[in-house]
Amino acid sequence: MAWFNKASDADLVQSMELAAAGAEEARQNGDKQREAAFHQDLNGMLEESEKRGFPRWGR
Repeated sequence: MAWFNKASDADLVQSMELAAAGAEEARQNGDKQREAAFHQDLNGMLEESEKRGFPRWGR
């Protein structure tokens, strides 16, 4: 079980924002491995947020 499954809603949102910023920074620096790791985490966080009934980002 990932840590974010137990996180509060506020912590989950904050973590998603930080991971998105980290992925963008990694992309700008050309660090594909780091960017992929952030996206993998974000995918799990998005799944968890959808289970909680959050609106889907970007829609």
